[in-house]
Amino acid sequence: MIKYVHLKQRFDVVQMQEEVDKLAAGFWNPHYNEKQYKGSWATLPLRSINGRTDNNISLQGSALQKNMAYRDTLLLDNCTYLRSVINFFECEKMSVRLMKLDAGAIIKEHTDYDMSFEHGEARFHIPILTNDLVDFFIEDEKILMKEGNCWYLNLSLKHRVHNFGNTSRIHLVVDCKVNDWIKKLLNEEVGLKKEISEKQEGMNYSATDKIKIVQHLRLMGTPVADELANKIETRE
Repeated sequence: MIKYVHLKQRFDVVQMQEEVDKLAAGFWNPHYNEKQYKGSWATLPLRSINGRTDNNISLQGSALQKNMAYRDTLLLDNCTYLRSVINFFECEKMSVRLMKLDAGAIIKEHTDYDMSFEHGEARFHIPILTNDLVDFFIEDEKILMKEGNCWYLNLSLKHRVHNFGNTSRIHLVVDCKVNDWIKKLLNEEVGLKKEISEKQEGMNYSATDKIKIVQHLRLMGTPVADELANKIETRE
C-alpha cells in the first residue's frame, strides 16, 4: 500500500500565486467539518458537486447520488494556469479545491476513509503558498512539501497539520479517479515513494475511529454510503 509519492512534476509557483491573488476573497468558505480543526481553515472550490461555488463538500464518487455530479465552477474561467495544472492529470477529476490554513490554525488528526490509490481515488496536493513552519504528519512521519511540488498522499491514514508560521498555507487539492494513467504516474514519474505493509494498514483504525467513520457515512444517507458503513462494522 502506498503511503505517499513525491512526483517529479513541478508547477510554476508565480503563475499559481498570481491567479489565486486575483480570485475574489468572498468565495472562500469555512471548511464544513468544524469539529476537525481550530482556527481558520477555508476552501475555494474550482470543481465541486454540480459546479456550485458555495459547495465545498467533497464526496467519494461512489457516494454521489443520481442528481449529483462534479463540474468545474465559474471561478476556473479566470484561472488559465491553474486549469492547465488540473489538466495535467489525465483522468476523471472529482473535487478540486484551493485549501487555505491560516497562521496558527490546526487540522486535528483524522482519516479520510478510503481516500487512497488502492481504493480507486487518489488525492494530490500542490502547495501554492506555504512556509517552513507548517507541520504536516501522516501517521508519525512529517512530510515537508515545498511550493510548486506535487504529492500523492494516502489520506485514509491518520494525518494532522499545524501551521506554526506567520503566513497562510494554500494548497491546490485535486481528487482523481484512478485509471491507467494514474497507475503509471505513481509507478514511473516519482522522485520519492514510500509504501507500508498490509499489517501496518490494518492498525490505522481504532474502535473510536471506526465509530466516527460509520456515523459520518450514515449521515450521507445514500445506499453506497450505507454499504460502506456496513462493511466497516463487520470488519474485525
